[in-house]
Amino acid sequence: MNRASFSEAETFLAVVDRGGFGAAARELGVTQSTISRRISALEMRLGKRLVERTTRRITLTEAGLAFASDLRDVLTRLADAEGRVQSEGGEPQGLLRVTMPTAYGRTMVLPRLSALAKRYPRLRFELDLSDRYADILEEGFDLAIRNAEPTQTGLMSQRIDRYTLHVCAAPEYLAKHKPIERPQDLVDHAGIVLRTYAPRSRWRFEWSGDLIEIEISPRIVASDMTAVRRLTLEGAGVAILPSFLAREDIASGKLTELLTEAGLPAINVFASFPHHRANLSKIKVLIAELQRGSSKPSA
Repeated sequence: MNRASFSEAETFLAVVDRGGFGAAARELGVTQSTISRRISALEMRLGKRLVERTTRRITLTEAGLAFASDLRDVLTRLADAEGRVQSEGGEPQGLLRVTMPTAYGRTMVLPRLSALAKRYPRLRFELDLSDRYADILEEGFDLAIRNAEPTQTGLMSQRIDRYTLHVCAAPEYLAKHKPIERPQDLVDHAGIVLRTYAPRSRWRFEWSGDLIEIEISPRIVASDMTAVRRLTLEGAGVAILPSFLAREDIASGKLTELLTEAGLPAINVFASFPHHRANLSKIKVLIAELQRGSSKPSA
């Protein structure tokens, strides 16, 4: 089964499990037109109509029902077969394709991958450092590092780390601007925010037992969290920074942590991978290495 046909099969099962193209698209993190295109390609390749579409619902044809049943069995057997081959002794080897968020990847993942590469010289790596949402199955990645546990059909995940968030500013900035004593004071300050799909300009806090949402008018919007950190260190404004980037700067006094009594959510980090690869030794050693190095940033 090549990458395209495997993606079509996974998509078909998502449509079956979720009962429609729209629900499958939301779960897989792709557009509804992508779902329709994959199903059409699958039906064309098989020469059978699998799904009857109406404006309100989808139903499986007789061929579709049989194919869904057989497909689940094939994927289970494929996972078992790959796991047995990989577990028969020997050193982990082959290509590992990994996608990860830029800042977390540079700070927390790359040092662990370097250690793994030294330990297992027969492993090769292809790394994607990007804050885009990569479709693991569509793009053929072995593993993705994500800040939320995915619900995508065909994926498994394990938690590898947990970090906290901190409101920070440089002493230079604080010396020239109004004090920040409560979350509401932030609206009068220069905010530095991260952009993924849109600027993260709504900051949520738990303050004195209440949930508070502050709408920030950003002075600077950056697409990379390491850039947000650098701008904050240079005194350009106030930012919310993850602990893996901010802890050393706070400890050294380069940054001042603000609103320490405000409750900001802790973020769980997950390693997600296709379920048919769960027993591969190269996946196991990578996850073990990532868990070993969690919350230990590089120098």
